[in-house]
Amino acid sequence: MQCRGFVSLICALPRGARTAFRTLGASLVMCGALATAASAQVAKDPQLVPNRLASNGDSITEAINAEEFNPFIIETPNHWASFVNGYHGFWEDFFGRTDVNSHNQRITQEFGDAGRTNFLNALSGANSSDLAAQATDTVAQQATYVTLFMGHNDVCDDSFAGIPTDAEFEANVRAALDQYQLSLPNGATVYLIGLVDIYSLWQLGDELDALGIIPCSLLWATTLLELFPCATMLSPANTEADRQFTRSRNLAFNQILESLAAEYQQNDPHHYYSYSDVIFETQFVSSQVSDFDCFHPSAEGQRDLAESTWLDGPFSVPEPGGTVPTTIGIAALARLRRRRACRPSR
Repeated sequence: MQCRGFVSLICALPRGARTAFRTLGASLVMCGALATAASAQVAKDPQLVPNRLASNGDSITEAINAEEFNPFIIETPNHWASFVNGYHGFWEDFFGRTDVNSHNQRITQEFGDAGRTNFLNALSGANSSDLAAQATDTVAQQATYVTLFMGHNDVCDDSFAGIPTDAEFEANVRAALDQYQLSLPNGATVYLIGLVDIYSLWQLGDELDALGIIPCSLLWATTLLELFPCATMLSPANTEADRQFTRSRNLAFNQILESLAAEYQQNDPHHYYSYSDVIFETQFVSSQVSDFDCFHPSAEGQRDLAESTWLDGPFSVPEPGGTVPTTIGIAALARLRRRRACRPSR
């Protein structure tokens, strides 16, 4: 082999020195490749402050029957108690309503009130097929922070045949995520939240009463007449196998939400996506369930949802300066989970 130019200098080195030089060169090439790959993984637009909040979801986000009930409006919105969009001002304080310290309130506390908007697009009775319409409103509002908490009315149906397949549920969620990817402001964040473990609600049945006098199991029996939601879990005609089937759909939908969050986080360079299953992991107690309908979260339940989802979410460790570091969406989430796991049980 003929040695020319710079290579001739290498050839002139002793054999051991040449080996060391080649090893050093290979290491430098490897480090360069790793640095390039790492930079590609974090090559996203700067994450925006979540000052423009929009929620996509169903009756839980609307805080139906959480604290007050109007007999002329069976599903009574208690928007001040929404774990995402809730608020607490003079009139809420005057009427003794619960301060749930919602995501909306925490955003103002942590980031200030400049440019603040609070859009509640969630709607009672909505299921995943309604997500695309809610997403259309969300992108028109140019939200910089979107919560997606949808699927309970897919799991809770009048019949098992009415529960969507995995492919149908995924397609419905993708329809919304594709709109976010296409039309949300660059740097916006989408927070997908896993569904409630509806089986854990059913397990509380013997401890729950409506208005303190009507056993919730009696209300749930009206699912046989399609007068109460979620026959697929709450109907007294269900076997344990039936309830476990419904719970398996609950789990499958959460897995789809988690997988989609990871996929879009990896492939969309302009937006941030995160997932939390902290609500599914929550073991509910009777005080967290509405005294009016034995089904939706109470105001106390909404307050607990606000705290747990915020602490497990993408903005729980904010830093001053107008933007949130890109590490918050992943590193802080893992850090907070470790911290929570180390807390002593109460």
